Amino acid sequence: MQLVELGAIAREVARQLTDMAAARGVAIRIVPDLPSVTVDVAQLELVLMNLVSNAIKYSDPAKSERFVEIDVVPDPPTADTWTLRVRDNGLGIPQQVLPRLLHARFLRAHAHRDEELGNEGTGLGLSIVQECVASLGGKVTFSSVESDGTTVLATLPQRS
Repeated sequence: MQLVELGAIAREVARQLTDMAAARGVAIRIVPDLPSVTVDVAQLELVLMNLVSNAIKYSDPAKSERFVEIDVVPDPPTADTWTLRVRDNGLGIPQQVLPRLLHARFLRAHAHRDEELGNEGTGLGLSIVQECVASLGGKVTFSSVESDGTTVLATLPQRS
């Protein structure tokens, strides 16, 4: 655990995914002035890497503007937590898939569109996110509307 600037981690993830995002016309937005947090940096970076790469992979090719945004929820559920938010305006996740999303390994919501979208994957990314966040003492929640996009919230303990 170490105190790190969340924006620095987000910028590093964005740097690593620049080519992937550019190839699909996706802007990676990082809200300025993200807080410093005490966290396991490697696990948080892995969470962001999986969430942002998924948002890029499942961007909506029909939309003229495609984005994924990294920020924090301004009012966390409690004073001893903080909430990372990653949202996009991509394809969204079908409602019937959402309840199984975090608990089913190898689940891919849009596998039927892999050829069209040029995607490959195993369906482990969100399981990895869930495991990392749980090991940090946090919780992951999703909200999604097909054709509008997805928002992922990772609520983590505030450590001093």
